[in-house]
Amino acid sequence: MKQTILKLLLFINSILLIAYMGLTAHADFHLNTRGVIPLFLSSLLLIDVTYVSSCNIRENKTISLFCGLLALESWYILLAASGNSITNTIFFALSPVIWCFSIKFILMFLFQNSGYKYQKLINLCLTGTCIFALIGVLVSSKIFFLLYFIQFMASWLCFIFTVIYHRKRVAFVFKSEWRHIIFSLIAVIVLFLTYYFSTMRVPEHLSNFGVYIPILLFWVSIHGIILKEQNSLPLSAVFSNRQLTLLIFSGVIIFSLIAIILDGGYSLLFIMLDALFAFLYVCNIALDFNFKKGHNKIIKESKYHVALQQLQREEQLNLEFANFLHDDILQDLLSVKNMMKKADRPEVQKIITETLDNMNTYIREQMQDYHPTLLPKLTIKENYQNLLDGISQSFPNRNICVSFDCSDSLFLVEPYNIFVYRLLKELVTNIYKHSTGEKAWITLTQDNGIIILSVSDNGTVDADVLSSADRLKHRGLAMITERVNDMDGSVTISNNHPHGICVQTILPMKGDVSYQHFVSR
Repeated sequence: MKQTILKLLLFINSILLIAYMGLTAHADFHLNTRGVIPLFLSSLLLIDVTYVSSCNIRENKTISLFCGLLALESWYILLAASGNSITNTIFFALSPVIWCFSIKFILMFLFQNSGYKYQKLINLCLTGTCIFALIGVLVSSKIFFLLYFIQFMASWLCFIFTVIYHRKRVAFVFKSEWRHIIFSLIAVIVLFLTYYFSTMRVPEHLSNFGVYIPILLFWVSIHGIILKEQNSLPLSAVFSNRQLTLLIFSGVIIFSLIAIILDGGYSLLFIMLDALFAFLYVCNIALDFNFKKGHNKIIKESKYHVALQQLQREEQLNLEFANFLHDDILQDLLSVKNMMKKADRPEVQKIITETLDNMNTYIREQMQDYHPTLLPKLTIKENYQNLLDGISQSFPNRNICVSFDCSDSLFLVEPYNIFVYRLLKELVTNIYKHSTGEKAWITLTQDNGIIILSVSDNGTVDADVLSSADRLKHRGLAMITERVNDMDGSVTISNNHPHGICVQTILPMKGDVSYQHFVSR
């Protein structure tokens, strides 16, 4: 429901922006170059908002933020060409807001909305300087420019510090997505050079163009990455791709002819095209709502319909399983436990209470196995440390000293962070259950896209004996080996000197898989 409201707000924003375009173009349909370029870019971003938002079937928060940012930038570009005092005030107010949200969005995308070191401090700095800059708009232009300069420098310092501190993470993103980034850079350079040489004789043809280049580069780069797995629209359940292309092409031709007949120029054409895509957008919103509420009367195996059905099955399964454990198991167990406090025989009460406590712990462990909870506000190391503490509390009779060596700046993108979580839990649990040792050493590193997890102890088990043991007796380790091999990794079991064993898992972290999982979750 929240996403539906957000889409409706974006639709209202489109209507308001189209209305503003009509008011500003009413006095002069034949805009000069300085007026056409902002109108064209603003229309382009507005159209893209409708497309990106419609494709966001899984309601990804990062993509939603991207749509909101594009909407703000479309206003920014259009207001940059205005000379009105009121619009200038709004234009100045948009500058710090867009800058703040742009930095936040890039960081959110780089870290895939997961926690990282100094995240709270950086968000506080970005938000605080943005608020002060907005206050400066109400005071005077000099105060605003001073505060905006402070925000600009502080934001850059925060961004550069974060990139340097988490340079391995950033390097992984560029290594995985360098084709999209290079393509975007080349496309923007070609477009700029084409515009520059074709308008050399036009006075002030580069006026305020410095604003457009970074916005265009940002738009093309991020757009190509986050939408590479989003290739369907709600309207694709009604029309095929060819029919949608024909529909849009026909609309462009018809509106172009109307603009020529009415002698309205580019401004009228852009306004009508924006109106066309706004209409298609509201149709997508209505269809999306009907599909998700089960009101659809169209039975068709479209890409959107299939993807939506799969998503609904996954969510329904997760919801039913979680409700079953919570309502039918845990609540009953807690109720029985409370009633047993009134039992007449203390020894019976103690046995039943201990049994219920063990069952409660076991069920919660099963819930965590099916859907591990990694808190987004914590780093990878902090989440894994919580896991190790939880395992230790599950075995109060075992006093094992666990050493966990992991960098604070380590990053593991989805789904690898959850997969390593499961590996770590299985291997450490095996030590508590089967090892006779009193110490365990855990090392987790990630370098150049290679994840290395080493778990060793000082028990009495021999590596050769464990490797040749019956797989049925060591199903957990056998399952780990099979899953790692399926992901092009390897598991090595060796002796840990002077005694004990060491299980080392080497796993390649592929960027394309991680971003596909990130967008599709």
